[in-house]
Amino acid sequence: MRFKNIIYVAILVLTTVITSWSIPALVKKIVYESNGYPLMYYSSRLKELCIIDFREMNDAFRDVKGNVYPRSQYDSLLPLMNYRQLAMNGNLPDSLEGYAMDVKVLRSKQVVYRFRPSDVYSPQPKMGVLLEAMPKRGSLSLPGDYFRMNDNEMVFVNAETNSVNDAKSKMFTDELLKKGFEFPAKAFWGNPTVRKAYEEGYFCLDNKGELFHVKMVNGRPFVKNTGVSKQVDVKWFVMREVSDKRFYGYLFGQNGELGIVESNDDGGYRFIKMDVRPVDITKDDITIMGNLLYWTVRIYNSESMDCYGLKTSTLESLTTYHQEKEIGTWDKVANFVFPVILSPSSPDNGYINCYVLHFSASAWILSVILALLVFVFMRKRLALQKNLIVSAVVALTGITGVIAFILLPKNRFE
Repeated sequence: MRFKNIIYVAILVLTTVITSWSIPALVKKIVYESNGYPLMYYSSRLKELCIIDFREMNDAFRDVKGNVYPRSQYDSLLPLMNYRQLAMNGNLPDSLEGYAMDVKVLRSKQVVYRFRPSDVYSPQPKMGVLLEAMPKRGSLSLPGDYFRMNDNEMVFVNAETNSVNDAKSKMFTDELLKKGFEFPAKAFWGNPTVRKAYEEGYFCLDNKGELFHVKMVNGRPFVKNTGVSKQVDVKWFVMREVSDKRFYGYLFGQNGELGIVESNDDGGYRFIKMDVRPVDITKDDITIMGNLLYWTVRIYNSESMDCYGLKTSTLESLTTYHQEKEIGTWDKVANFVFPVILSPSSPDNGYINCYVLHFSASAWILSVILALLVFVFMRKRLALQKNLIVSAVVALTGITGVIAFILLPKNRFE
């Protein structure tokens, strides 16, 4: 009898887990309505953030002050975003704020980047590819080996023979130690592809939290302590070899700082912090759209969005916009009906697992009522022990627990 109870509970729990995912997913498809955040861009003409939302046909293009503009003015009010279209139509202005509107320059100054929390949750490669930064034939090519950071050395491994290149490993390890690098490395970030204009190697975080720049120049190691750890406690880095070579990549600090690492006049490095709110890389999506004069930075999550218009040269904030997430029909239903929603996938993680996507204390009022009803109606048809188990499951999971109980085999009442 005890074994049967164990099987009964196992089937009930498994069925409840499945219904806690499938039933909310089905209801969401029925009642879901789009309530995402609009695209935003800082207008060099209006000197204000503009909202671009072509889901709203009447107010598709407007500024944050509420002024609505016709679709015909869309390109001309955002010339640094739509310069290609303006150039094709012959409407690209000759200059803007004292800068000549040259298509090649505008293209090189464009910055487009999106950060997702899944970038952090995804496993990071244990090996990297260090390309030659000054190739003799002008184009990047794979070196034929890979490197890994061991506890006390940088090791290069031949890709074909899987053998260690001792000479190259010693050469880079000695240079790292000479420049003050302390093993083991906490992390290293690069962009291991030949589909880019140039190579800047890797940024490596050593055991002391110092950020080092490592690359290969004419077959020799180039290692330099960036010194940016004196300005910010490094948490994450994203290598971006941008067209104009202004900066190396985006840096995230332990205290929510977001900024770029760029070269200074004496060949060193400096961290320029973006004038935005602190970011949480485990929950915030970040979209950066930059041009010759201004950057637009959107930081958003499931609760709200903050958008900033920044000056390109200093990344100082010129204007800000805040928008709370609209509560749609699905949100109201979920908060009232489902105390817990499970799912094998997560919007912040690309891997299969059992995730809790929703947790609502208010929905437990309905769950407790359902649990009491189940206990009362099943007290004569179900053994007391099983009745208590079913009632407890329903109290925890609500209507999905009731459906799971109904789906049990016909002999569930025995």
